[in-house]
Amino acid sequence: MAKTQEITLNGFQRLDYVQIAPKGSLVAISGRNAQGKSSVLDGLEATIIGHNKRDVPRPVHEGKKAAENIHVLDNGMQLIRKYKADGSSTLTGKTADGTKVAQATLNGMLGALGMDAGAFPLLDDKKQLAAVLNLVDLPFDPAELALDRKQIFEERTRVNTRVGDFEAQLKQYEEFPDDLPAAEVSVSELLDQYRAGQEVNTKISNTVRSVQHWESEAERLKRELADVERKAVEASEDASKLPEEVDLAEIQLKIDGAEETNRLVRKKQERGSLQFQYEATAEQAKALTQKIADIDKKKSDGLAAANFPVPGMSFDDEGVLLHGRPFRKASTREQTIASARLIIASKPELKVMIIRNGSDLDNDGIQELQNLGDENGFQIWVEFVDESGEFGWTIEDGKIA
Repeated sequence: MAKTQEITLNGFQRLDYVQIAPKGSLVAISGRNAQGKSSVLDGLEATIIGHNKRDVPRPVHEGKKAAENIHVLDNGMQLIRKYKADGSSTLTGKTADGTKVAQATLNGMLGALGMDAGAFPLLDDKKQLAAVLNLVDLPFDPAELALDRKQIFEERTRVNTRVGDFEAQLKQYEEFPDDLPAAEVSVSELLDQYRAGQEVNTKISNTVRSVQHWESEAERLKRELADVERKAVEASEDASKLPEEVDLAEIQLKIDGAEETNRLVRKKQERGSLQFQYEATAEQAKALTQKIADIDKKKSDGLAAANFPVPGMSFDDEGVLLHGRPFRKASTREQTIASARLIIASKPELKVMIIRNGSDLDNDGIQELQNLGDENGFQIWVEFVDESGEFGWTIEDGKIA
């Protein structure tokens, strides 16, 4: 692990000559605007990560031909970054035992989030989320879980569309009579019944007339031959054995209504089939909803069990959350402190951090930064706008005041 023991910035950007040997975990760089405060942090960062012409278009102080930044770490490593007026730079580095230090070595000393705590809030939502997840040991793969949920959600959407279609179709059916038969009525069978009834009724009618005839004859011819009386008796006996008269009007009514009855039977059967499909599809949608709920619970349980480096930090499908709200909606102080915690959580070998918006922090925020540095062995360089000249290392006109 390493921190800054001393840094010398000669002719870099707005600086004429500045040499700082920091003490404590919070290194305050203060002064009025346009005096070179930002150049101190730029120079500190430049010695470690380097800068191209686009990042630092004019690295050499106006009126000078070259700039030199010398960064000595407390592990004995010395870094010298030289700049020419055209913006080109060279790095000369060595360890305490004289081993040459390459840029790749310096890159390996940094965590995934670099040195600048102001860089994380500038990332887009997806990159912020990727950076945080890289630091958190979750009991699930967020990308895989999100994909599963997306696929099930899309499937449920399709199923719910079918549910809606079935509901719309079911509304088109009228109410059916309670006594509607399960199967269609056979008109031919009813006609057979009608014809059979006609025969029975004809037979009854003929028999009744026969009885009447022979009774009349018996009355008129009391002394008629015995066989006439016998026939009358036999006819009477036959009449007593006949069934009840068939109600042809009722059968005719059924024949007249058979077509409507059969139409309703078919419609009821159609509706029953559609009702079955509707209930089965609705049950499928319910099961998919439960699967989504299970995935959401797995995610929430995993988040509850995860140890995030920032209190109150979590995430959703869109990005990083802080106390349940999008990170970009957090206050400047909350974003700054959270970013500092993330850099600490990345466990870099070089325990040096820069914060450029120190003036946006209140006293509690500054104290929290200092506590973080003390507790985690970090050296936190913070830039403040201050005109008193009594706070930290005051830069005035490119020099230490």
